[in-house]
Amino acid sequence: MRRLRFGRLAAAVLMVAASLLPTVYLDKKYELGAQTIRVKPYEKRDDTPYIKIGVYASLTGYASLLGRMGQQGIRLAVEDINGSGGVDGKEIRLIEYDDQSDSEAAVTAVRKMIEEDRVDAIIGSHTSGNILQTTELTEQAHVVQIGLGTSFVWTGVGNKYLFRSTASSKYFDELLLSAMERQGAKRIGILYSETDYAESGAKHMEALIEDCPQMELVWLKKHKIDENDYSTMFMRLNHMNIDSLILYTSSETASLQIRQLRQAGFQGAVYAPESFANSEVRRSAGDAAEGVVYACGYSIPDSPIEAVTPEERTFLEKFIQRYGTMPVAEAAYRGYDAMMLLAEAMRRADTLESEDIRDA
Repeated sequence: MRRLRFGRLAAAVLMVAASLLPTVYLDKKYELGAQTIRVKPYEKRDDTPYIKIGVYASLTGYASLLGRMGQQGIRLAVEDINGSGGVDGKEIRLIEYDDQSDSEAAVTAVRKMIEEDRVDAIIGSHTSGNILQTTELTEQAHVVQIGLGTSFVWTGVGNKYLFRSTASSKYFDELLLSAMERQGAKRIGILYSETDYAESGAKHMEALIEDCPQMELVWLKKHKIDENDYSTMFMRLNHMNIDSLILYTSSETASLQIRQLRQAGFQGAVYAPESFANSEVRRSAGDAAEGVVYACGYSIPDSPIEAVTPEERTFLEKFIQRYGTMPVAEAAYRGYDAMMLLAEAMRRADTLESEDIRDA
């Protein structure tokens, strides 16, 4: 198989500015729709030998590929942290839940972490819709949450305890638009899945294209998450004079879509966000993925030798040693970075109280 041409982007970390206003913990009960959460007075954990970090990830369901990769990255980071003495001598312990790629399951898991497990902080799902649904819980309970998702929506609405471990997809969209301008794109189509992440991304790309006088959006189509036959849809594209198509979809469907797109005879340029950063997608798509342009925070190389930085190479070598294979999705990077960011914040914090962790 011919090597896929793709560019590497420097990894970036965007974090929401935290409020420095002091907060007093009281014994409260919050009514959040159908959910009820009781927040007890804060129990200082400085005298305990370990720190509890809650994790909810999409280990089953439509988003399970990225969920499992994120979990493996988090676990690898914990092994590195604990192997180096923990956080100020305290061991990290993970309390993990499967959000089943479902927002209701995510809310149930987060509520249990806060009410019963009394976690010190939470690493959230890569699924943006699940993060959006759990944020009210973590904000009301004053618990720091670091999400693994890339959607710009949930870190742009003023949350005080919510952060991210990778660059926003808004940045990726702008890079894609720049590539489209350089390659002379004129008549554009967008296909996106019915997820919060894809819908917000498609709307943002639509707005960017509207501000480009040389481009025209002529086709905008949403597909169901479990849809697997796009052949008829793609055949119609050949009669619409579309020269560039943007695929806003998940890693689980990206290779299927690009194969069916090429089989239908579409010869135009194809652009995508981070779904094509996953090596498994590119291998599965084969020659059909040749020439796809995508933008992301990380891109999985074929081997540690091709790593961009010494830190990335070390991470990949550790990942192979721990799991026996290279990561197939860049969510592993996001998970590792999230845990490392959280541990560093806890080291710098005056105490393990949520406000101090947040400020750090």
